[in-house]
Amino acid sequence: MPDLYNYNPKMTHNEKLLHELHKLHDGMLHAEATHLPVIEKVKEDYRNSAINLVDYLSLRATDIETLQLQLHRSGLSSLSSSEGHIKSQLIHVMEWLGAKPGDKCEVTPENGLKYLQRNIEVLLGVKSTENVIPVMVTFDTNFADDLDLLCALLENGMRLARIDCAHDSPDTWMAMISNLEQAKKKTGLPCKLYMDLAGPKIRTHIVDHKNQAIKLKVEEGDKIWLADPEADHKKSKNLVRCTQSGIVENLEPGQRVFFDDGLFEAVVLQVEDKFARLRIARIATKKPVIKNDKGINFPETSYKIASITEYDKQCLPFIAKHADMVGYSFVNSAADMAELQKELTQLNKPGFPIIAKIETRKAIDELPGIILQGLSFGPTGVMVARGDMAIEIGFERMSEIQEEILWICEAAHTPVIWATQVLENMQNEGIATRSEITDATHAAQADCVMINKGDYTIDVLEILKDILNRSRKNKFKNSRLFRSLSIAQHFIKES
Repeated sequence: MPDLYNYNPKMTHNEKLLHELHKLHDGMLHAEATHLPVIEKVKEDYRNSAINLVDYLSLRATDIETLQLQLHRSGLSSLSSSEGHIKSQLIHVMEWLGAKPGDKCEVTPENGLKYLQRNIEVLLGVKSTENVIPVMVTFDTNFADDLDLLCALLENGMRLARIDCAHDSPDTWMAMISNLEQAKKKTGLPCKLYMDLAGPKIRTHIVDHKNQAIKLKVEEGDKIWLADPEADHKKSKNLVRCTQSGIVENLEPGQRVFFDDGLFEAVVLQVEDKFARLRIARIATKKPVIKNDKGINFPETSYKIASITEYDKQCLPFIAKHADMVGYSFVNSAADMAELQKELTQLNKPGFPIIAKIETRKAIDELPGIILQGLSFGPTGVMVARGDMAIEIGFERMSEIQEEILWICEAAHTPVIWATQVLENMQNEGIATRSEITDATHAAQADCVMINKGDYTIDVLEILKDILNRSRKNKFKNSRLFRSLSIAQHFIKES
């Protein structure tokens, strides 16, 4: 057999396949050695998951489409649908072709699945024997005193309760928690408590000279001023202030700025110290008014703001005492994760479970480091927070990025929560759109699905449970499952 490490045009088809597979295998070993200091910082229970993540990232850093097609045509695994045990799959293919790589494989298909199931159970409370996807319900203020509603939510599939610290107060949160505990006791059903940090608020501040909130009416082509909160009042006409300092001065001409969940798109024309001149480029609403206290997104601008606010630090003792996990809003890096871990350690909660909410372009780029830093302390999950994410990366890339996040998390055996606008029209209007049903079907690839508050929560839970159960029978994570099809049964029976 020719030297497979040196390409030879006289190689047979199988030898050429092995040549390419050897390169991938060596790349994984090199990546493991390069990132060994990071891997060794991960808690021992999660270290094999860290190794598998590094192996997977090594593979996905290379374009292997041609190799995959050749493997598939040879009747071999194309390495797809193997995120949870990637090096093991690679070695099995090499062995089928006659090679003996000989190195230790830390993650097999069997224990890779066990790692994932263990992490889901620890974090989300769903036992591995249950083939169900838990649903997280966002609590509204009236949940604090409506015991019958909470019992109905539990009976219809709520397994995680979400309290957003950006709203209400500790007294209301405590009332919600007490009511939840009563409902759990009454129904005998489990439910974990998830609490969100509010995170830095990057919002509009539009007020008159009496500091009263007003609306700014705009049309496409109009020019407005965007100001830092600390800027003076020399610009008064068509002025919108940003509630977060340190951003406006970092804007550059040509960059885009979005208001109110992307309903208004503006382009930067010029920057004058703490003021920026913007042109309204697109309006996607029939009510063209920019309102006070609406979100602002700067997807093309580099800026640095604290990921944990003073308000977040005030909320953390309450969360650490009463919740089962904390949602980390606008986390952008491993350093951000380390900062929250430091705060929790000071509260004597060093291994408190953290859900990293991925909602910015930078967080997507830094996802592997965020996960690895999380696993260095304890149970870690990821929330695909699709609201701000869609604005940050562009709506046309949402489907692609959602898939990538799911793949990377599966490689790390890290549970994923699918969030934002799940069956939202049904939640508000009582009827789902066709696209919402399709979206909910895709949500079955995650390990938990979050729904927001609304008037039809019980109805949403009922239909979501049905959709998720049906979808999970066809697909687990990135692997398609071949259950029997009624169409096929009908055809074979009639033949």
